[in-house]
Amino acid sequence: MPPVNLQTRAPQPLPRRPAPDTCQFELLDVDALQDPCSGRIVHLYAMVARCLSCESVFKAQEGQGFVSTSVARVLRCPTGCGEQALRGSALRRWSPAPAAAVSTPLPVACPA
Repeated sequence: MPPVNLQTRAPQPLPRRPAPDTCQFELLDVDALQDPCSGRIVHLYAMVARCLSCESVFKAQEGQGFVSTSVARVLRCPTGCGEQALRGSALRRWSPAPAAAVSTPLPVACPA
């Protein structure tokens, strides 16, 4: 006779811990509404990022490329190579990289 399972309820899964960062990204643009006094991000609309593993550049929006948790936004590469948790403080400190200085020649007046 086969053994009988007397357990009446299925085991509950352990609470899922956030996965460790499996990838890193360079933020190219952040579109967010910030509180002018505290700098706190009130709403994050979108981010443009470059995956440093596969060099893919992509735009991420809530539910499509990033998800918000109580402590961070988790950014995911669309190619599936990894993800990284970005805390609010890191997003508040973000600023665009300075544009490369383009040297435009000035017109030179010829002596008369």
